Amino acid sequence: MSEPDPAPLARPRRQDFWLTVGEVVGVLALVIAGLNFWESHQQHQDDVHRAQAQTRAATAFVAVGEADRDGRFVSLLPLKAGQAIQSQRYRFPDEVLDHPVEITAERPRIEADWIAAGLKRVLDESHARGAGEARIPVVMQTTFVEDGDARTDTSLYQLGVAWKRGFLSGRQVRLTGLALSKRQLAGDPAPVLQSRWSAAKAALGTR
Repeated sequence: MSEPDPAPLARPRRQDFWLTVGEVVGVLALVIAGLNFWESHQQHQDDVHRAQAQTRAATAFVAVGEADRDGRFVSLLPLKAGQAIQSQRYRFPDEVLDHPVEITAERPRIEADWIAAGLKRVLDESHARGAGEARIPVVMQTTFVEDGDARTDTSLYQLGVAWKRGFLSGRQVRLTGLALSKRQLAGDPAPVLQSRWSAAKAALGTR
């Protein structure tokens, strides 16, 4: 007597996965929360950058200079009221002066005697005309006090100079003023100083 056929193997049931309305709402809520978090983070970053920019603007230092009648020196003062100069360090092109000059708050000024010899030498080597005017770049590092806090600023300025040839005394150099060129230099200022000096030197002209 034959045995009955074994029962056919049961086929696996196909399961369809459908998101319920509640699950869809949950996913959308997560997406919206993520977008809100990202927007809030971006807003916070914008606020931080804006506050930093305002702080830099509030503590920026700009010097203004006025030459005396004979051009022997340029007296320096902070443009912004409430800032007090404590010390300054000047760096000129090496061909003009090969070492920095430091002063205290007692007499914040640039003197013509510092650069006269070097500038005369450059004018002679460049075959510059007998009389003329030029701007010499100078990096000025200033320590100043504002709101009771000591701060430091390093910026590039242009020192106005003029010269003429005397009858027996050779070239006479005098200072004419000071103008801001580039604020708040970052890193080593030597490349910027040299670049500006190269342009200024080329503009001295010849006879």
